[in-house]
Amino acid sequence: MAVVSISLPDRLLERVDEFIDERGYAGRSELFRTAARDLLNEEIEATGDERSATLTVVYPDEVQEEIGRVRHRFGDIVSSMMHGHTEHHCTEMFMLDGPGERIREFLDALRGVRAIRLADVVFTDVVSRPVGSA
Repeated sequence: MAVVSISLPDRLLERVDEFIDERGYAGRSELFRTAARDLLNEEIEATGDERSATLTVVYPDEVQEEIGRVRHRFGDIVSSMMHGHTEHHCTEMFMLDGPGERIREFLDALRGVRAIRLADVVFTDVVSRPVGSA
C-alpha cells in the first residue's frame, strides 16, 4: 500500500482527530481511505444513465436568491423540494430524477455558490459500483 502525505490546517486536523476518536476509526489512514472511497463512489455514480437522488444544501439566508437562480436552471431534474430554517441558515432538500451527469452538474453549481455550508448528494436508486475494499 502506498504512503501519501497531506497538509491540513491545524484546526481541521484537530477536528479529524476528534472525529476518529468519536467514531472509532483505527486511525487517520482509515478515515482518509474511507473518505476517498466515498468520494470516488459518488463520482462513479454520476453517469449519463437515469438516476434518482436527494440533494441537501445548507446556506446562510443572504444567498437564498442565488440558490433560487441555480435551482431554476435545473428545473428539468427537480421533482420535489423542501425548504426549512435552522438557526441562521436555510436548508433545502431536493428530490431529483434525471441523468446522473445532470445531477452532478446541479451539485457542482450549488457548491460554487459563495458561503455554502453543505451541499451533498445521495443517489437513492439501486445502481452502485463500490470502489476498493480496503
